[in-house]
Order: sequence, then structure tokens, then C-alpha cells
Amino acid sequence: MNKLLLTLTSLLFLNGCATLSNDVGGLFFPGYGGADYDTYEYVGYDEYSGYDLFELLDGYEHRYDHKGLLVTLSRGRTSDARDIMKTLNAQEYNQLLQKYAAKEAVANAEREREEAARAAEKEKQRQIRLAEQEKQRQIRLAEQKRLQKARADERERQRQIRLAEQKRAEQERREKILKMQPVTCDEMVTALNANEVRAIRQYPLNKEYRVAGIATDINVTYGDAVVIIKSDADIFNGCSAEMTSFDEAAIINKGDEIDLFCSSWSETAGSVRFKKCRLFSQIVKN
Repeated sequence: MNKLLLTLTSLLFLNGCATLSNDVGGLFFPGYGGADYDTYEYVGYDEYSGYDLFELLDGYEHRYDHKGLLVTLSRGRTSDARDIMKTLNAQEYNQLLQKYAAKEAVANAEREREEAARAAEKEKQRQIRLAEQEKQRQIRLAEQKRLQKARADERERQRQIRLAEQKRAEQERREKILKMQPVTCDEMVTALNANEVRAIRQYPLNKEYRVAGIATDINVTYGDAVVIIKSDADIFNGCSAEMTSFDEAAIINKGDEIDLFCSSWSETAGSVRFKKCRLFSQIVKN
């Protein structure tokens, strides 16, 4: 009789564990008001049953023949209450953990595959960017070289144009000099004696002249090499030529017929002074 009563009491107790009240739920789950905090430990959500999984810890393992609990929020009770839906023995619990381990392994493998794929794609995109950057660099480099060559070609073209214009100008100047008619000292002095104003208009001061005559003296005056030109028009007034080169003046002798190219002239007391003169033959030669 005592054994039967004990068996019925145990069954009623286990049946009560299947649907816990708020107070008992608080006992098993201290987060909801119970005292035995270390009795159960939350494992996670069991997607196979749709409930939360708690593991039974050491304190009651000898008392109940189960390893874990599947629980869910109670209906019609306070928001913190829980119902035990199913208890698992050690074998069932381990099988459930093996399912999770297998699924986690698959998930980990998939994550690793996805991470490897992302890494490969990232590296691919990096290589694409590097290739595009190199391509753009080569394009810029080629454009820079093209522009440099174009600028160099344009500079050379402009240099050739300047050389051609310079050569043409020199040729025109040479032809103009060759066509110049020489003036003589007597012509200049006679014009000045007749009318200085008219003479200056006839022979502008800052004009180039070809001067022909006979050297009567070669001297140095105030550091300048000066050639005195013979004049028969006036015994008091005459002409002189200021040479730019001592070397050219050194080869002139008294009595030589001279042919000079002078850049300008001036008048002082009826006498003519040709300035910056060179031998005409040297001007034509150069």
C-alpha cells in the first residue's frame, strides 16, 4: 500500500512538472522570480520543436530522469511565466545537441564558403581596380607624352619660323645695304653750309649711311678710334668717322680710299661726325 501511494505521488509530481504554475516556473527560471538560479541554463531556441531549450544542471539530476527542458511562454498567465513542453533525457539531449552541431558545422562551412567567395570577389575587384588604375595611368602617361611631343614639335616649328624670318630679314637687310648709294664728305658739308635745317631733312640724323672718301688721319679721341675723311668743300669744316672696332681702324692707312657703313651722324659747328662705323666690306661679308 505504501509502495502504491509512493508511486502515485511520484506520477502526480512529474505530471505537475509538465505544466508549471507561475511559482514553479519562477523556481526553475530565476530570471522570472525563482531562487534556484543555477538549476537550469538557457541553451538556445530549438527550431525543431519551436521552443526554448534549457539544460538541467547538477542539483536535480538524481531527482528527475531528464537532462533538459523545452519551454515556451505560458498563455493566460503573467508575461514572465513559462510552461515546460517536454523533458529530455541525456540521450535525447545529446542527440539534439548533435543535430545542432551538425547544422552548425554546415552553417560554418557555408559561412566559410561565403567568406572565401567574398574574399575572392574582393580580391577580384581589387585586381580590377588596380588594372583600371594602371590602364588610366598608362593613358595619362601616353597623353602626357603626346602633349609633350606636340609642344616640342610646336616649339621647333616656331623656331624654324623665327629662323626663316630672321634669315629673310637678314637677306632683305643685306640687299638693302648693297643697294645703298654712298655719300661723300663734300656732299654733307656743302649741304650743311647751304642750309643746316634742309641738310638734316635731306640726311636724317638717325639713318644708316654708306660713306665713301679718303682717310687723311686715324687717331684716338676720348678713347674712340676716329678716321678723318678728306673734304675739299670747306677748309674750315670737314668729316670724321667714329669706328666701333679698333681692329678695323688699325688696318686703315692715311690716303686709303675708305668705304664705311655708319649707323647715324651728328653736326658740330658745321663739321660732320659719322657714328658707329664699320668697314662696309665687313658688313657685307657678315
